[in-house]
Amino acid sequence: MSQGFQPNPTIEYLFLDLNSYFASVEQQVDPRLMGKPVAVLPSMTDSTCAIAASYEAKAYGIKTGTKIYEAKRMCPELICVPARHDVYVDYHHRIFDEVERHIHVSKVCSIDEAACLLARQDRTPAAATELANQIKRGIAENVGPAIKCSIGIAPNAFLAKIASDMQKPDGLTILHPGRLKDPLCRLSLTDLTGISKNMERRLNYGGIYTIEDLWNVAPKHARRIWGGVGGERFWYKLHGYNVPDVETQKSVVGHSRMLDPKLRPPEEAHRVLRHLTHKAATRLRRY
Repeated sequence: MSQGFQPNPTIEYLFLDLNSYFASVEQQVDPRLMGKPVAVLPSMTDSTCAIAASYEAKAYGIKTGTKIYEAKRMCPELICVPARHDVYVDYHHRIFDEVERHIHVSKVCSIDEAACLLARQDRTPAAATELANQIKRGIAENVGPAIKCSIGIAPNAFLAKIASDMQKPDGLTILHPGRLKDPLCRLSLTDLTGISKNMERRLNYGGIYTIEDLWNVAPKHARRIWGGVGGERFWYKLHGYNVPDVETQKSVVGHSRMLDPKLRPPEEAHRVLRHLTHKAATRLRRY
């Protein structure tokens, strides 16, 4: 399995993660929301869930998925705003146009995440740090000061994404080749991209309870626990190897929405269904 893979001797990737993206855009668009606890909702009803929360709201324990009636109990001053996906897409393009001024975006991973391959002259900690700070300044000055990002820098894109989660908001973390184990082993298994609660249970069944346990197993043992080559690939990426992505093909395109009570009669629900079908078809044509 390791044939063709090499442990990377240098930092090679920069991963950018926009912090509380939808809520931050709302704060940028409406300065009255700056510094306030904000939740972004798919529909303006207390029976729905937050799809984003500002860091001021997160300080009260509110996060993505929190029911709004519960969120308001946790924070009576919570400001709820309806989601505006067209605005978030517009800001996405503005933000990543700014990032392109500093480094090429190799892969857009989602509306608020991207991986960037570092140019050779930027593959030292000092140069990469300066580049990351330039990106942060550029976003603040040319897009808006409410838009913050955490940046991770590491030998591969997988580790750079993990690094971007290690200091939020507005963080900058470098995982250095040859010094990966100690900072990674301070994390929990579910802090690693790709390990869900279900996967954690499978790892526990295989005798893996910590990242150090996973780090120390043989790659073939990781393959057995995963039930396939994915476990071996995961092990090599965790250890800083360059492992090429496996091309995947999207098989499902869909949109969903929780209906608030006034939209649940059949005629109203049908209007929502037509709108969601149109959005899904638009995405399908784009793909």
